[in-house]
Formats: sequence, C-alpha cells, structure tokens
Amino acid sequence: MEIFWNSIAEYNAATWPYQLAFIAVAAVLTLVLWFRPCTWAKIATKVLMVLESLWIAFVYYMKFAATREHSSVMAIFWCLVAASWVYDLATHYSSFQKSGKYRPWGVIMILLPLVYPVISLLRGMTFPEMTTPMLPSAVALYMLGMLMAFNRKVNFFAFIFIMHWALLSMTKIVLFNIPEDLLLAAACLPAMFIFFSDAVDSGPSGGKPSRMAVKALILGIVLVIGAVWIYAYV
Repeated sequence: MEIFWNSIAEYNAATWPYQLAFIAVAAVLTLVLWFRPCTWAKIATKVLMVLESLWIAFVYYMKFAATREHSSVMAIFWCLVAASWVYDLATHYSSFQKSGKYRPWGVIMILLPLVYPVISLLRGMTFPEMTTPMLPSAVALYMLGMLMAFNRKVNFFAFIFIMHWALLSMTKIVLFNIPEDLLLAAACLPAMFIFFSDAVDSGPSGGKPSRMAVKALILGIVLVIGAVWIYAYV
C-alpha cells in the first residue's frame, strides 16, 4: 500500500500543471460539445481521449508506477483504450451528439472525477498524496460520462474497455484503501444496463428470446454484480 500511495504522490507532485491542462481542455471541449457542437470539437475530443489514455499508460504506469506489480500490463490495457479511440477517429463511429434520454446521468458522471480530490481531502489526505481527476479510474469515469451524455451513437470498444477497468479497479478499494473508486463502480452499473439495453432495442425484433427477456437478463446480471461488490467491499 505504501508503494501505491508513494507512486501517486510522486506522480501528482511532478505532473500537476499537466494534469490541470488536461482538465481545462476537457472542460472546454465538453462545454463546446454541449452548447455549440461542431465537427472540430468532436475530433478534438476523440484526440483528447487518445492522449489521456496514452498519458495514463506511459506517464502514470510506465514512469511513476513502474515499481508496482503489473504496471506494464496496465499500460498495455490503456494503450488498447487509446487504440479504441484511434479506431473511432478513423471510422467516425461515435457521433458525440446529445441524446435527451440519459443526459442527466452523463452530466453527473462527467463531474464525478472532480469529486475524487474532495473525497481525499475529507479523508484527511493532503496534496500530493491524494487522488486527482487524472488518475486512471477518474479518467475512465470521465470517458464513461461522455459516452452517456452524448449517446446517440457510441464507441462500444471504448465502453467495453471502461467496463473492464471498472471491474479491475474494484480490487483496489480494499487493497489500497481507495474508496474514491466506489464512484466508478456506482456509475458503471447503470451505464452497463443502459448501453446493453439500447443495443438490444436497436437489434432486429421478433426473435427469441424476446427483447424484454434479454433486458431482464441484463438487469439480473447487473444486480448480481452489484450485490457481489456490496458483499465484498461494504
């Protein structure tokens, strides 16, 4: 645990100006997409997703967390997240167009990374040994919020990677005493149900099992995952 928090402290102390720059750019692009969506902002947002993923892979994991176990595996994982956004840049798959159905959820998820340092401060932690919006789980939460807020047509490759990251990050809550990651867990469960249910609704009708049966199965799986998390960590 000491190695874990020391690596975070070193990362924050050395990179805080760059972290603030990432946050500022993300805020500006999110506001532009929300109020005046345009092609350049959509492309720039996807480029930002690629850069954030590579930052986590090479700066956070390969440089500052290199002494931790499995850091190279985590770096590879985030390179795959970056690749999913590069694919999106090439195919223009994610439309980043607002949808009225889940925008409130999306706004909450976009803002939740800013709660990470607040929780750390409430726990009595001080900079630089504290969580920030540019840690892996907070970045994943921001990406999930963007997919939720602009979900007219979404990048399912990125979504699947984020869901996998949420599952992986759950082990850190107890092992490294980082309850902030409960925010990602709480956000990914309803997102999982919403996105997979929408995928079922957009598919062909009239098949067996019925859409309602498949959605009920998805809901059951989500509830089971949530129950397991509650049993394991609360």
